[in-house]
Amino acid sequence: MKTNVMLHLILKDWRLQRRMIVLTIVAGAAALAILLVGGQTPAVVGSVFFFVSMVFCACLLPMQNIVNERKKQTLSFVMSLPISSARYGAAKLVSTVGLFLIPWLALLGAALYVVLVRHSLPNGAIPVGLIIMNFPLIGFCLITGTALVAESEGWGTAAMAVVNSSYWLVWYLLVSHIPSLHETWSGPVAVWTPSVFKILGVEFAIIVLTLGATLFLQSRKRNFI
Repeated sequence: MKTNVMLHLILKDWRLQRRMIVLTIVAGAAALAILLVGGQTPAVVGSVFFFVSMVFCACLLPMQNIVNERKKQTLSFVMSLPISSARYGAAKLVSTVGLFLIPWLALLGAALYVVLVRHSLPNGAIPVGLIIMNFPLIGFCLITGTALVAESEGWGTAAMAVVNSSYWLVWYLLVSHIPSLHETWSGPVAVWTPSVFKILGVEFAIIVLTLGATLFLQSRKRNFI
């Protein structure tokens, strides 16, 4: 029974948020279409808007799917269901992460198609592109974790502000301290340096630790209030 309730909660979130997911995919695809025009300006504009589409989804999805459930006072209905606070948190985390991974994976595949098949960007951009793609995924995990554990619009907004102001700073620090990142991205072959693997490993560790800490803290709650 509890498993069925969790499944219904996940499907409910999909029905409510599917429009945002579709719009994110459309916006990212439109950005890639600009990039396909060719030339330096379309490449820059398309790349920036592609990244921005993911950042918007990373910010709005946790707020809509987690915080607004309390603001719109639909949580009272959830409290009447035969489900514990821990299971509710797990269902909410699974649904929110799953929803974000749909456009993230779709746009990642589309970006690889643009590079490997259409050759609109050199293959050397693939390692750097993967690193950049993980930025909004990490930001999304941090915002989601904060919103779910703190259960507060204020904390969620604060996390969103910190995350959004950190993207360019993190990228600047990476480029300034690891010159190999920008030395190889215009080459015809993807160069997987030890630095690239280290960065990807750190990004993956942050994602896993953030989601794990969120699930652990949420599981310690005994009620929805």
